[in-house]
Amino acid sequence: MVDDTLAIPNTRRFFVNPGWLRTDQVEIADPAIIHQWERVLRLRAGDRVMLLDGQGLAAIVEITHIDRRRARGQVVARCQASGEPAVTFDLYLALIRPERFEWGIQKAVELGVYRIVPVTFARSLITGRIDEHRLARWQRIATEAAEQAGRGRLPVVAEPQSFAAALTRAHTADLAILLDEQATVHLRTVLPPQPSLRQIAIYSGPEGGIDPTERMAAHQHGIQSVSLGPRILRAETAPLAALAMLQYALQY
Repeated sequence: MVDDTLAIPNTRRFFVNPGWLRTDQVEIADPAIIHQWERVLRLRAGDRVMLLDGQGLAAIVEITHIDRRRARGQVVARCQASGEPAVTFDLYLALIRPERFEWGIQKAVELGVYRIVPVTFARSLITGRIDEHRLARWQRIATEAAEQAGRGRLPVVAEPQSFAAALTRAHTADLAILLDEQATVHLRTVLPPQPSLRQIAIYSGPEGGIDPTERMAAHQHGIQSVSLGPRILRAETAPLAALAMLQYALQY
């Protein structure tokens, strides 16, 4: 079947329940999606959207009916969703000021991160309780960023963890790095000459920096401290710089 992905604007890409795409007749009753289609984008019968199952598959759907409560459509093409790097990036991001943390989520997803884990470092600044409503907001930010960026998989914002708990996941990655302004080894020097990495874990600290005991614990778990250069970057800037460097170096 013809790949129509290039004909669909990024504003018309939506992650949906995979079960909705099992047949060629699609019915959407999600209030948020209907509002976006009917009120914001002003879509009408005959317009096309891309619906993604969040797991790498996409369907081009032509709307056949839309009102304020539901929409129906016909699948006209199915294809592999594009936009994913060959390596899986897991970002263990320190909890920082809310507006900066949310900005970090958005931009990290645009740069290809698959999993974002909020982490409480010793010097994290936490304002307010992290409840299900805040987690839902963070996931919504990640979803919207993925749709805008043309991602094929739905990124995940995980439950917050302590730094100690986050360290126990380092062994699942082919490469685990700690962004550390005191490190003497540059990020580029820890990459293999012919990259064959499939999963990279990035640990990024808070505004106040990394506590010496955290640095020692990270090293004990096989996590390498790396520098991004001579300049001191903000807590929300450092992981984005690392992601850009890694994707350039790995040609992803």
